[in-house]
Amino acid sequence: MSIRKQSGVTLVELLVGMVIGLAVVGVVASVYVNSGRNFAQDQQIGRMQENARFAMRAIARDLEMIGFLGPMVEPLSVNASLRDCTQSPDISEDKCLLPLFVNSKLLMDSGDDCGPGTDTTPPANWAYHVQNYVEVVKESSGSGAETKFTCIDEDDFQGATDILVIRRVAGQPLDAARADSNDDGDVFLRTNGYTSMLLNYDSTESVPPGLRDWRYLVQLYYIQDHFLDNGDQIPTLFRKTLNGGIMDTETGGVAQGIEYVHVMFGVDTNSDGVPDYYKSVPDAAELRNAVTAKIYVLARSIERGVLYTNDKTYQLGDVIKDFSGSPDRFYRRVFSTTVQIRNVTNQNRLL
Repeated sequence: MSIRKQSGVTLVELLVGMVIGLAVVGVVASVYVNSGRNFAQDQQIGRMQENARFAMRAIARDLEMIGFLGPMVEPLSVNASLRDCTQSPDISEDKCLLPLFVNSKLLMDSGDDCGPGTDTTPPANWAYHVQNYVEVVKESSGSGAETKFTCIDEDDFQGATDILVIRRVAGQPLDAARADSNDDGDVFLRTNGYTSMLLNYDSTESVPPGLRDWRYLVQLYYIQDHFLDNGDQIPTLFRKTLNGGIMDTETGGVAQGIEYVHVMFGVDTNSDGVPDYYKSVPDAAELRNAVTAKIYVLARSIERGVLYTNDKTYQLGDVIKDFSGSPDRFYRRVFSTTVQIRNVTNQNRLL
């Protein structure tokens, strides 16, 4: 019976096998790390896109409705200063014949308003300036924002960003048969179709025949330099809205990761319905001829990317945001959309 010789591997063969094994492990680990990194990047970009689109939808909805005052065609006919018919000689007789047009609770306390409070003639309250259905402040500083809008805290405001204010009424009137105490104190526009005024809703009072109440909305959009607290450093689009007689900040903001919002209005100079030029801060005459609005949003990822440097330049209409001088690791994208402004156009056709 013969005995076979048994032989193992040599040291060289063992070392070669170990090197090959380590190389395979290294490749697998690299693929795993890169996949995880790409997944995290895609997740951040996807969330950034979702936030930007949500912000644009919110602003677009309000911009599409600018100039909308229910059945009222001419915003100059809305009276926001009516206190007492017997003491206001400028109040027309037809309004005095409608006792529910008399409302002494409409005017705000100075601490609750959002404007600078420098007006000395009616309407004295910033929120009730119905005729100014759009206000735009381009690239405001923190101190400039607080001076223009007292309800904005300079310490919270993201400097060098725009502020947008839109005044309008809701898309549907309040059901005249409804008496809901939840609406008490909220501001409504009461109209018979040719004359109207603002008043505080009172569910205990019935609405006379021929009159309808439309909820009055004031929306103020601005960028805050944080989301929940100063330490998170997440720029967030916030919206203040008229709640009763106070400009309240909506809890949680509109969308996180929004660094800049910019709006340009398309002005039609020859009444053909096509914008002849775009302007970011139109005057009253140009705004009255605005037929479209372009919305630009610069969105930023919530978290920093790994092994990524952002030193790019972004253009939002006539505004340029350049990060080449102060690069960071955040992903950014510019999103834009265009909306039609139908109500202002219809007003011009009917007047």
